[in-house]
Amino acid sequence: MMESGLVFTLLFVGVASGWILGYRYAKQKRRKETVNYVPSMEFLLAEANDNALEQLLNVRSINQDALDLYLKLGRTLRDKGEVERAIHLHQSLFARTDLDKIALQRVELELAIDYARAGLNDRAENLLQTLLDSKGAIYDQASLYLIELYEEEGEWQNILDLYQQKRLQGTRNQHRVAHAVCQLAECAHRNKAYLETQKLCRLAQKIDSHNARPWVILADMAFQQNEPREAIRCYLRAIELNANATVHVIDNMVSAFQQIHDISGLDTYLEKHWKQSQFVPALVAKTHALVEQQGVEPGIQYLLRELYQYPTNVGFLALVELVVKHRLQLEKSQLLVLYDILRRIVASEPKFVCNHCGFKAQEPEWRCPSCKSWSTMGPFVATTPKATLDI
Repeated sequence: MMESGLVFTLLFVGVASGWILGYRYAKQKRRKETVNYVPSMEFLLAEANDNALEQLLNVRSINQDALDLYLKLGRTLRDKGEVERAIHLHQSLFARTDLDKIALQRVELELAIDYARAGLNDRAENLLQTLLDSKGAIYDQASLYLIELYEEEGEWQNILDLYQQKRLQGTRNQHRVAHAVCQLAECAHRNKAYLETQKLCRLAQKIDSHNARPWVILADMAFQQNEPREAIRCYLRAIELNANATVHVIDNMVSAFQQIHDISGLDTYLEKHWKQSQFVPALVAKTHALVEQQGVEPGIQYLLRELYQYPTNVGFLALVELVVKHRLQLEKSQLLVLYDILRRIVASEPKFVCNHCGFKAQEPEWRCPSCKSWSTMGPFVATTPKATLDI
């Protein structure tokens, strides 16, 4: 009997010990599952499932380094086209109570970008306006994204309204606001509201005195109203502010100079601009002005000399057009120069292109230097219109 009782006691102790050990193991396991652990970016992207995302969201607290990881993951999901998951991530972060004000603003900005990417522009606008009014550390980013949102929607008046409410500050914002006002001015110009056009251009100049576009609009208006001298004055002022404005004004400006019969003034300006910018249409216009002043031969010689230094397809075509138009016979020395120009133009063109990313190269490669894809480099074929006439 004593032996049976001892066996029973030992059996009871063993079972109890096993139960206690099992309980402690399960408790310890639960602790490990709820430990404040943030998985790596590589793990999250490799898993690419909702469980991994939830694991990230269930941590007890978030420090600065962890927040950077969250936001990086959200941007990665958004860039991969998984906008809904990015929204879920950022909404969950925004609902937390352990983040400080600056951290919440960073999350709010990312959420606004998510909404914009998903086409929920009203939600994005509301969040960005809130951030704009907070004058926080990310004011510059919020104002930039809000302006871009309005630009994509063509809401130019909204941009001007924000500026006039003194909610948009900074030089970079002023530059973009001025362009928004110019969009309104061009719309007024198309509707023949000339006084409104002039008023908006003056406002754009006041907002950003270094912006060339208001002068271009005023010049175009003067040109259409047969005021070539005023048009030239405004065009030259625009180019003085920004030499790149030439690409928008050269055709009308050449016509304005021709209307007042100031070919010499046009020639002087075009020569100066060509030397400064190498903008080929300026070279072509300069050549035509020279032909009008001195004849075809000086024009051909000038164009050949400039193309020899700066060979381009557009310049070469202009030269051929002059030769054909005036039925010229080029000398042997001129033909040799012409051959060398064409040879260097061809040599500068790409010969191969990656069919995957569009990277252009001079030499064939098995592996694309840009996108790193294999066996995607093929011949580069320029897309040109087919001939419509038999030669």
